[in-house]
Amino acid sequence: MSFLVKAEKTKGDLLNPRPWYEVEIIVPSDITNKDGYPYHETFMVITDDGWKFQCKTSGDYAKNLRSENDLKTLGKWIKGRLEISGCLKTGEKITRETLDQYGNHFFTLRSTDVPDLWLLSFKGK
Repeated sequence: MSFLVKAEKTKGDLLNPRPWYEVEIIVPSDITNKDGYPYHETFMVITDDGWKFQCKTSGDYAKNLRSENDLKTLGKWIKGRLEISGCLKTGEKITRETLDQYGNHFFTLRSTDVPDLWLLSFKGK
């Protein structure tokens, strides 16, 4: 799982750092290959703490899970939770130790009976 989005190249191969809250989750292929995974789809998520926003899967094998239109939305939700819990300070990288302190290394994305509506969870201890 990856939380940091790489800097993008500009003209002349200069690196343009991405905003700190920009995030995408790299989903392992054993998950993207499962029946029902939202493969190259756009869908609404409702989080376990009441956020609601559009997400999509993209890239090779639909492995990139990101908020649609603004990568910072998903990042503000994830990093905001870590910040509120005291496990992360603005500007820090998310590490295994960060997640250990938070008490969770996994996200849960569950389908619902409503088409294109999914439940997203990332609860800490």
